Amino acid sequence: MGKRINKYLDLIKEGICSVVYSEEAECPICKVYSQDGTLCEKCSSRIKLCYNSYILNHNNIDFKYYSAAYYAGTMKELILRLKYKSDFVSGEILSNYMISKIIEENICCDILTYVPMSRKALRKRGYNQSECLARNIGKELNIPIIRTLKKIENTQDQIGLNGEERWQNIKDSFKVINKQKLNNKKIILIDDVITTGATAFYCARELLKGGVREINILTAAKSNV
Repeated sequence: MGKRINKYLDLIKEGICSVVYSEEAECPICKVYSQDGTLCEKCSSRIKLCYNSYILNHNNIDFKYYSAAYYAGTMKELILRLKYKSDFVSGEILSNYMISKIIEENICCDILTYVPMSRKALRKRGYNQSECLARNIGKELNIPIIRTLKKIENTQDQIGLNGEERWQNIKDSFKVINKQKLNNKKIILIDDVITTGATAFYCARELLKGGVREINILTAAKSNV
């Protein structure tokens, strides 16, 4: 009888601990207790925020872009966890930083869209991290998300390529779809990281050709390159 009571007491204790010290109450980076289940103070302090906007210029065409933070420290780790470890809690944290950027900069739009992946890459990973970010943002801000672009070329991974190689690698790789929904719309194009800007530029250029009135690019992070 005593053993049975002790067993029940142990189960109750485990249940209480699972509520008080659940994984949702942990910082996803360092695993220390976090009151709201997001980043702890130490990990938050390792994020260097970006301010204002930037101009992406190529072949005398300009697009305005915004980034929540620089691609370093905790921000880099969050992106890598989302991208390669299916860590969607990290994705939610990234989205919250991006939502703050939209509100702070008063970026207006009718539609959110995202940088697409090739079918091969999507099958391999199982999800598009940029789409995940867009859907989190859209749900919170009540903005419709529309798939507007298709990647028509299985390009080489941009990682490891120099600046000029990145531009050549990604050129003419995207095609507009759902064109009837784009005419005269204001759009925010979502991606995880902007480095040289080649991917975002060619996506934005195709959207412009598709009849979009205004395009703003928003990424979770910006490389120092």
